[in-house]
Amino acid sequence: MKQNFHQNLYRNFYFWRDSNGVEIDLMFHNSPSKFDVVEIKSTKTVLPKLFKNLDVFEKWSGGKVNQKILVYGGTQTQNRTHHLVCAWNDVKIDCSESPNREK
Repeated sequence: MKQNFHQNLYRNFYFWRDSNGVEIDLMFHNSPSKFDVVEIKSTKTVLPKLFKNLDVFEKWSGGKVNQKILVYGGTQTQNRTHHLVCAWNDVKIDCSESPNREK
């Protein structure tokens, strides 16, 4: 977010919550019509239940999810079949290709 602000990248960040309490911690446009969605968990152990909200939102959005990302407290970044599992210390979001950025 600091990079977004200091470099005037004009990327909008969002969160989402439905009436049942299902929520997405962070969402941002990766293209004009699709989102990358991020869940952030402090646990060091990746469990299947950690992906639930990402999957619920993808189904609800009707195909508007580009990538589902789980950031966790562990040390191994992993590409899973339907998710990117990202160790907290490997997190880097490149905002330079923001669809809302003035050129």
